[in-house]
Amino acid sequence: MAMKDVLMVTALLAALAFGTLARGAQPGPQVLSAPEEATQPTLLLGRNFADGMIVTFELKPARSMWLQMDNPPKWRERTVRKGEIYHLDVRPVDPKSKVVISYSDVRFNAVNRTNGKKVSGTLHPMWDGSGLHYAANSPLAGDGAYELIVSVGMPTFGRAPQYKDLWVNPVTTKFHFKLANGRAMEVSGLRGAGSEVGGIAHTAATMIIGWTR
Repeated sequence: MAMKDVLMVTALLAALAFGTLARGAQPGPQVLSAPEEATQPTLLLGRNFADGMIVTFELKPARSMWLQMDNPPKWRERTVRKGEIYHLDVRPVDPKSKVVISYSDVRFNAVNRTNGKKVSGTLHPMWDGSGLHYAANSPLAGDGAYELIVSVGMPTFGRAPQYKDLWVNPVTTKFHFKLANGRAMEVSGLRGAGSEVGGIAHTAATMIIGWTR
Protein backbone atom coordinates (compact mmCIF):
# COMPACT_ATOMS: atom_id res chain seq x y z
CA MET A 1 0.00 0.00 0.00
CA ALA A 2 1.39 3.40 -0.99
CA MET A 3 2.06 5.97 1.76
CA LYS A 4 -0.53 8.26 0.18
CA ASP A 5 -3.13 5.53 0.63
CA VAL A 6 -2.02 4.94 4.23
CA LEU A 7 -2.55 8.59 5.09
CA MET A 8 -5.88 8.71 3.30
CA VAL A 9 -7.28 5.67 5.10
CA THR A 10 -5.96 6.89 8.47
CA ALA A 11 -7.64 10.27 7.98
CA LEU A 12 -10.89 8.55 7.01
CA LEU A 13 -10.85 6.35 10.13
CA ALA A 14 -10.13 9.36 12.35
CA ALA A 15 -13.02 11.26 10.76
CA LEU A 16 -15.35 8.33 11.37
CA ALA A 17 -14.19 8.13 14.99
CA PHE A 18 -14.82 11.85 15.53
CA GLY A 19 -18.27 11.49 13.99
CA THR A 20 -19.11 8.74 16.48
CA LEU A 21 -17.98 10.90 19.41
CA ALA A 22 -19.83 13.94 18.11
CA ARG A 23 -23.05 11.92 18.06
CA GLY A 24 -22.74 11.41 21.80
CA ALA A 25 -20.32 8.56 22.54
CA GLN A 26 -19.07 8.94 26.09
CA PRO A 27 -15.79 7.63 27.47
CA GLY A 28 -15.45 5.21 30.34
CA PRO A 29 -13.66 5.97 33.61
CA GLN A 30 -9.94 6.72 33.69
CA VAL A 31 -7.96 5.78 36.79
CA LEU A 32 -5.48 8.54 37.53
CA SER A 33 -1.84 7.52 37.87
CA ALA A 34 -1.68 9.75 40.96
CA PRO A 35 -4.62 11.18 42.97
CA GLU A 36 -5.39 14.85 42.27
CA GLU A 37 -6.64 17.35 44.84
CA ALA A 38 -10.36 17.90 44.27
CA THR A 39 -10.11 21.46 45.63
CA GLN A 40 -7.17 22.60 43.52
CA PRO A 41 -7.85 25.77 41.48
CA THR A 42 -9.25 23.69 38.59
CA LEU A 43 -9.74 19.93 38.32
CA LEU A 44 -10.93 18.74 34.92
CA LEU A 45 -13.27 15.78 35.44
CA GLY A 46 -14.31 15.24 31.85
CA ARG A 47 -15.03 16.61 28.40
CA ASN A 48 -17.81 14.89 26.46
CA PHE A 49 -19.15 15.20 22.93
CA ALA A 50 -22.96 15.20 23.03
CA ASP A 51 -25.48 16.01 20.28
CA GLY A 52 -23.52 18.75 18.54
CA MET A 53 -21.84 20.31 21.56
CA ILE A 54 -18.80 19.69 23.76
CA VAL A 55 -19.62 19.69 27.48
CA THR A 56 -16.74 20.28 29.91
CA PHE A 57 -17.10 19.55 33.63
CA GLU A 58 -14.65 20.90 36.22
CA LEU A 59 -14.41 21.08 40.01
CA LYS A 60 -13.05 24.14 41.82
CA PRO A 61 -13.09 25.26 45.46
CA ALA A 62 -16.45 26.69 46.58
CA ARG A 63 -16.61 30.47 46.13
CA SER A 64 -18.92 33.44 46.57
CA MET A 65 -21.12 34.42 43.63
CA TRP A 66 -22.83 37.70 42.75
CA LEU A 67 -26.38 36.72 41.74
CA GLN A 68 -29.87 38.09 41.31
CA MET A 69 -31.86 36.66 44.21
CA ASP A 70 -35.14 37.15 46.08
CA ASN A 71 -38.47 38.33 44.68
CA PRO A 72 -38.33 40.86 43.14
CA PRO A 73 -34.78 39.91 42.08
CA LYS A 74 -31.97 41.96 43.57
CA TRP A 75 -28.24 41.71 43.00
CA ARG A 76 -26.40 40.49 46.08
CA GLU A 77 -23.58 38.23 47.12
CA ARG A 78 -24.33 34.58 47.63
CA THR A 79 -21.61 33.53 50.06
CA VAL A 80 -20.31 30.01 50.51
CA ARG A 81 -22.67 28.14 52.82
CA LYS A 82 -21.80 25.67 55.55
CA GLY A 83 -20.69 22.33 54.15
CA GLU A 84 -20.19 23.57 50.59
CA ILE A 85 -16.79 22.36 49.41
CA TYR A 86 -16.90 22.37 45.63
CA HIS A 87 -17.73 24.80 42.85
CA LEU A 88 -19.18 22.82 39.93
CA ASP A 89 -18.25 24.43 36.60
CA VAL A 90 -19.92 23.29 33.36
CA ARG A 91 -19.26 24.69 29.89
CA PRO A 92 -21.40 23.60 26.94
CA VAL A 93 -19.42 24.69 23.88
CA ASP A 94 -20.24 24.92 20.19
CA PRO A 95 -17.36 22.96 18.60
CA LYS A 96 -17.45 25.05 15.42
CA SER A 97 -17.22 28.57 16.89
CA LYS A 98 -15.60 27.46 20.21
CA VAL A 99 -18.13 29.71 22.02
CA VAL A 100 -19.87 28.73 25.27
CA ILE A 101 -23.59 28.28 24.59
CA SER A 102 -25.60 30.89 26.48
CA TYR A 103 -29.30 31.27 27.39
CA SER A 104 -29.63 27.63 28.52
CA ASP A 105 -31.12 26.04 31.61
CA VAL A 106 -28.29 23.82 32.88
CA ARG A 107 -28.83 21.28 35.66
CA PHE A 108 -26.98 18.40 37.26
CA ASN A 109 -28.04 15.17 38.95
CA ALA A 110 -25.39 13.14 40.76
CA VAL A 111 -25.51 9.75 42.45
CA ASN A 112 -22.77 8.51 44.75
CA ARG A 113 -22.77 4.82 43.79
CA THR A 114 -20.74 3.95 46.88
CA ASN A 115 -23.16 5.23 49.54
CA GLY A 116 -26.34 5.66 47.48
CA LYS A 117 -26.73 9.36 48.26
CA LYS A 118 -28.03 11.77 45.62
CA VAL A 119 -27.53 15.46 45.01
CA SER A 120 -28.91 17.74 42.30
CA GLY A 121 -29.24 21.39 41.44
CA THR A 122 -29.37 24.20 38.92
CA LEU A 123 -26.15 25.68 37.56
CA HIS A 124 -26.25 29.48 37.35
CA PRO A 125 -24.90 31.32 34.28
CA MET A 126 -21.71 32.92 35.55
CA TRP A 127 -18.95 35.20 34.32
CA ASP A 128 -15.40 35.37 35.66
CA GLY A 129 -11.87 35.71 34.31
CA SER A 130 -12.27 32.48 32.35
CA GLY A 131 -15.45 33.66 30.60
CA LEU A 132 -19.03 32.42 30.55
CA HIS A 133 -19.87 29.14 32.29
CA TYR A 134 -22.62 27.58 34.41
CA ALA A 135 -21.84 26.95 38.07
CA ALA A 136 -23.05 26.16 41.57
CA ASN A 137 -21.51 25.41 44.95
CA SER A 138 -22.17 21.96 46.37
CA PRO A 139 -20.97 19.64 49.14
CA LEU A 140 -21.63 16.72 46.75
CA ALA A 141 -22.27 13.54 48.78
CA GLY A 142 -19.01 12.49 50.38
CA ASP A 143 -16.31 10.17 49.14
CA GLY A 144 -17.21 7.52 46.60
CA ALA A 145 -17.72 6.76 42.91
CA TYR A 146 -20.05 9.26 41.23
CA GLU A 147 -22.24 9.20 38.19
CA LEU A 148 -23.17 12.78 37.33
CA ILE A 149 -25.56 13.72 34.55
CA VAL A 150 -25.51 17.23 33.09
CA SER A 151 -28.61 18.44 31.26
CA VAL A 152 -28.36 21.46 28.94
CA GLY A 153 -31.76 22.87 28.02
CA MET A 154 -32.65 24.26 24.62
CA PRO A 155 -30.98 27.69 24.26
CA THR A 156 -33.59 30.44 23.96
CA PHE A 157 -31.59 32.67 21.61
CA GLY A 158 -32.68 33.20 18.01
CA ARG A 159 -31.05 31.40 15.13
CA ALA A 160 -30.21 32.08 11.51
CA PRO A 161 -32.43 29.94 9.24
CA GLN A 162 -29.61 27.51 8.39
CA TYR A 163 -29.19 26.77 12.12
CA LYS A 164 -32.89 26.49 13.02
CA ASP A 165 -32.57 22.80 13.93
CA LEU A 166 -29.49 23.22 16.14
CA TRP A 167 -29.95 22.29 19.83
CA VAL A 168 -33.75 22.28 19.67
CA ASN A 169 -33.88 19.47 22.26
CA PRO A 170 -32.26 19.18 25.69
CA VAL A 171 -28.80 17.62 25.65
CA THR A 172 -27.75 15.24 28.42
CA THR A 173 -24.35 13.74 29.04
CA LYS A 174 -22.88 11.57 31.79
CA PHE A 175 -19.63 11.96 33.73
CA HIS A 176 -17.89 9.52 36.05
CA PHE A 177 -15.49 10.41 38.85
CA LYS A 178 -14.33 8.97 42.14
CA LEU A 179 -13.36 10.90 45.28
CA ALA A 180 -11.43 9.61 48.27
CA ASN A 181 -10.20 11.76 51.16
CA GLY A 182 -10.80 14.93 49.13
CA ARG A 183 -8.85 13.67 46.14
CA ALA A 184 -9.95 12.55 42.70
CA MET A 185 -8.98 8.93 42.01
CA GLU A 186 -10.88 8.46 38.75
CA VAL A 187 -12.26 10.85 36.11
CA SER A 188 -14.15 10.51 32.84
CA GLY A 189 -11.82 9.04 30.23
CA LEU A 190 -11.86 11.85 27.66
CA ARG A 191 -10.15 14.79 29.42
CA GLY A 192 -8.89 16.39 26.18
CA ALA A 193 -11.18 17.00 23.20
CA GLY A 194 -9.85 14.94 20.36
CA SER A 195 -7.52 12.77 22.44
CA GLU A 196 -9.55 9.64 21.81
CA VAL A 197 -9.79 10.45 18.12
CA GLY A 198 -6.04 10.87 17.96
CA GLY A 199 -5.57 7.54 19.66
CA ILE A 200 -7.84 5.80 17.18
CA ALA A 201 -6.05 7.42 14.27
CA HIS A 202 -2.67 6.39 15.69
CA THR A 203 -3.85 2.80 16.11
CA ALA A 204 -5.23 2.75 12.58
CA ALA A 205 -1.97 4.07 11.18
CA THR A 206 0.00 1.40 13.05
CA MET A 207 -2.25 -1.33 11.68
CA ILE A 208 -2.06 -0.06 8.12
CA ILE A 209 1.72 0.32 8.18
CA GLY A 210 1.86 -3.24 9.43
CA TRP A 211 -0.12 -4.39 6.40
CA THR A 212 2.42 -2.79 4.06
CA ARG A 213 5.38 -4.74 5.47
